[in-house]
Amino acid sequence: MKKPLPVILVTGFLGAGKTTFVNGLLSHLRNSGKSVALLINEFGLVSIDSELLEEKAARIYEVNQGSIFCVCTRDQFLKALDGIANNFPAYDIAVIESTGLANTRDIGEYLGMEPFNSQISIRQNFCIVDAANFHKIYETLPASRTQVAEASICIVNKTDLVEDDYLPVLDAKLLSLNPEAGLVHTNHANVDFSELLDLSGTWHAHTALDETPPENITSLTLRTKSVCSRAMMEAFFVKLSGTLLRAKGFITLEDGPAYIEIVGSDLLITPDLKPSEKQGTLVLIGYSLDADNIKKEFRKCALPDA
Repeated sequence: MKKPLPVILVTGFLGAGKTTFVNGLLSHLRNSGKSVALLINEFGLVSIDSELLEEKAARIYEVNQGSIFCVCTRDQFLKALDGIANNFPAYDIAVIESTGLANTRDIGEYLGMEPFNSQISIRQNFCIVDAANFHKIYETLPASRTQVAEASICIVNKTDLVEDDYLPVLDAKLLSLNPEAGLVHTNHANVDFSELLDLSGTWHAHTALDETPPENITSLTLRTKSVCSRAMMEAFFVKLSGTLLRAKGFITLEDGPAYIEIVGSDLLITPDLKPSEKQGTLVLIGYSLDADNIKKEFRKCALPDA
C-alpha cells in the first residue's frame, strides 16, 4: 500500500510573512532533493502570492475566492487535493499555504474524509505570527487565535520591529493559547529548517468545519492598464485607513513597476525587479468593502496618457 503523502501546513494572519517562510521551506526541500507540490490559498480572486515565489521547483496548485478551510471553496480544494495525492510520479512532500483568514481547525473535516484520510498525513503545522501586529487583531479576529492554538510551532516573525521587553509578553499570550507550541523568534521568516523540520510526527485538527466565511470580511480585485501616480496611490490608501486588513499587488508607477502591500497599518512600495504577469492588479481584503466607491477612487490614481 502506498504510504500517505507527508504535508506541511503553513498558517498565519494576513501579512505575517507566510510567503517568505514558504520560499525558504521550498528552497530547503529542493536542496534535499525532494519533489514538492505547493497548494496556495488566497482570499481574493487573483493569486498574488504565487508571483512572489522565488522557488519554482514546486508544482503550484491554487485555490482562490475564499479560505480552503470553509465550505465555500470545498470543490476547489478537494480537486486540488486529489490532484496532489494522485499525481504520477508521486510527490515526496506537499506544502499548503493557507489564507491569513483561515480557521485552521476546519481542515480536519476535509482530511478525515475518504479517501484523503489514508492518502495524506499532515506532519507539522507552522503558524507565522507577526510580532508587530498580532496584538491589533488578537481580540477582534478569532481566526488569528485559532491559528496559534492549532500550531505545532509558532514562528514569531518581525521581532526586530518590537521592543525586547514586549517579546516575553507576546510569548506568554501565545502560550496561553497553545501551551504545547514551540516558539521560534526570527526576522524575515529566516529559520534553520534542518533543525526545525520534523516529518516524523502527525498533526490533527480538533473540531469541525466552519460553515461560513469570515464575518464582514470581503475581498476586491482592482485592475488597471494605466501608469499610476505614487502620490495619488498613497492618498488612496489613506482614505481606506481603518477598513483594510491587507492589500497587495503589482502596479506601474511613474518610476517603474512596483509591488505594493499593506501590512498592519504600513504601506510598503518596493520596485518590482521582475515585472509580474499580473501587473496592474491589486487585491484588497477588508471590512465590508464598498466596491463602487473604491473603484472610483482607484481610477483617480491613473496618470493621463502621454
